[in-house]
Amino acid sequence: MRKILSICLLLIAVVAQAQIQEPVKFKSELKTLAAGEAEIVFTATIDKGWHVYSTDLGDGGPISATFNVEKMSGAEVVGKLTPRGKEVSDFDKLFEMKVRYFENTAKFVQKVKLTGGAYAIDGYLEYGACDDESCLPPTEVPFKFSGEAKAGTT
Repeated sequence: MRKILSICLLLIAVVAQAQIQEPVKFKSELKTLAAGEAEIVFTATIDKGWHVYSTDLGDGGPISATFNVEKMSGAEVVGKLTPRGKEVSDFDKLFEMKVRYFENTAKFVQKVKLTGGAYAIDGYLEYGACDDESCLPPTEVPFKFSGEAKAGTT
């Protein structure tokens, strides 16, 4: 009886794991530039049939990609989160509006200024993703970078 119960529990765990969708996989990195600036780069690999929405889509639509800071010291945000790459612009019947999104791969870049000395940047990228049948809930990609920078240099 114990064996049967153990096998049933194992099968339930395997089925539950198989149903968890992860059609988008993001990685983040901090790239240092000249003159004390850096870029936080988010790069996504998107499963076939899925898409990730771009930035600044407006109210009443899907979740736009946004850059969110929880803690920051020794650095300042410069400008807005910028989408890069092949962006598709199309009318979406579900949202009844024109939307912009990425298929296969997506890249978002946020510039930061390193003010000198130790820096620490902690936050997350929030994004929305859908396929033709469903959408994921708003998803967060956490990031945490720290290091040492001299003012005016990297």
